[in-house]
Amino acid sequence: MTPHSVTLILPEGASVSVNLNTSDANKTVADLFEEKGYGLNTRCGGRGLCRGCEITCQDTKDTRSLRACQSIVKSLPDGPLEFRIPHNSWHDHTLHGVSCFDIRLQAPTVSNEANGIALALDIGTTTLAGALWNLSTGQCLADTSIANPQRKYGDNVISRISYSLDNATGLKKLQRTLVDQGLAKLIQMLCRQANCPEDSIAQATIAGNPIMLHSLVGASLEGLSKYPFRPEFLEQRSLQATEIGLDSNLSLTLLPSLGPFVGADIVAGALASGMLEAEAPMLLIDFGTNGEILLKHESGYLATATAAGPAFEGGRLSCGASAKPGTVSSIQRHNNSWSYELCTGSSGEAKGISGAAYIDFLALGLESGLLNPFGRFDSEHPDVSERIIDGDVEKVVRFTDSIWISEIDVAELLQAKAAIGAGVLALLELANLDPSDLQTVFVAGGFGYHLNPANAISIGLLPPVPLEQVYTIGNAALGGASLLLQANYSKKIETLCQNCQIIELNQVPSFSDHYTDSLLLEEIE
Repeated sequence: MTPHSVTLILPEGASVSVNLNTSDANKTVADLFEEKGYGLNTRCGGRGLCRGCEITCQDTKDTRSLRACQSIVKSLPDGPLEFRIPHNSWHDHTLHGVSCFDIRLQAPTVSNEANGIALALDIGTTTLAGALWNLSTGQCLADTSIANPQRKYGDNVISRISYSLDNATGLKKLQRTLVDQGLAKLIQMLCRQANCPEDSIAQATIAGNPIMLHSLVGASLEGLSKYPFRPEFLEQRSLQATEIGLDSNLSLTLLPSLGPFVGADIVAGALASGMLEAEAPMLLIDFGTNGEILLKHESGYLATATAAGPAFEGGRLSCGASAKPGTVSSIQRHNNSWSYELCTGSSGEAKGISGAAYIDFLALGLESGLLNPFGRFDSEHPDVSERIIDGDVEKVVRFTDSIWISEIDVAELLQAKAAIGAGVLALLELANLDPSDLQTVFVAGGFGYHLNPANAISIGLLPPVPLEQVYTIGNAALGGASLLLQANYSKKIETLCQNCQIIELNQVPSFSDHYTDSLLLEEIE
């Protein structure tokens, strides 16, 4: 017999009652909570492959942990039940810093007699960001970001592709979720912030990786599921918002992509960074779930994508969180003790750790001897303690009772670091360059908003160049999309597309060796 209602304790401590009906019996707990407006972090697409939706269930007899995506409502115990959702399992749509960007290209004061209200969008695997512009004055009226609601179908592009192919209505669900729960909500938030009606927006320029742009227009992802990859389109596309089911008169322009997994986001980022006009050699790394790397050398451009995964954005980590109020943005170590800072404008108890802060921990842990180059904890180090989870003992370093970093977290981070580091080394090798030859390194993405470049260099995440040659430019994709609303840079982008060679890393013989070497916590050589 299924209980008629359960009590849900939210991360902030608020208590709500969720009523159950007979029709709910065969649903998963995660699906039930999603329908009731209390979505969980089902980052593996609800396949039970992660602990993202782990919650605590308490009845009259005992308390136990369960994965909400694998627990069926009708299997719940009888009687009153209380579910507690930890911060890490909460599907939070608030983000910080993801819509901030630094444009390093001088925009023209007069731009094609542009006027009216226009929208720039960056459709990321993890986040959606937008900026609303008055083209007559060049003023940014509003900017904000939300989590990509497609995350419930998987936290990376591969899992989204699989979902679209493994489910009869998978592609349709991806599109409708992105449009109805993502873009429509984002546009509404921007217009409310700018105090302007939604029908006042005449046009939008959109950047994103090819998988996101395909799912936006409902194009099949089958060609991106296996090698050789054959996307439905890479070229620039123009369409009306009504064609994707958005109730708006907007004219949409999807920026061109460079390759199957190297998208319009890094094209827009290259424009915003100024690297299309600057002297080579220089490097642009767009940190995201789908890490994209663009190298400018004397003969042209090399670009690649590498499966960094969501770790840099806090995903798959015990206490990982997107950068937002209450999240640890940086970690310091002084006099053998740890301290941390929260994202700008927030105070109180830490609720999670950002990707940038994890990089601080790796660098400082290595420096202090807490971590060895393989990412293993020194069991004798006074900062190391133990935690029992699912009957297993894991080594952790605690910052508060509810915030810690484990050895498993470090292993996840090292894999993400190795993916980026090996991608960089492969491109440099193909261009016959050493890391020290680079004149400039641009770090793009929300992750870079709080990144300490010195710490990133010391562990081999960034190439070893002088700090004054490293520029963190925030969401460069959104910056580039914004520039393209205000002036015609089509020839510059066309030149990039024509002179860029896409590198498939699985076809580079030395990539596996670079990856293995990059798993160590040490500077790139």
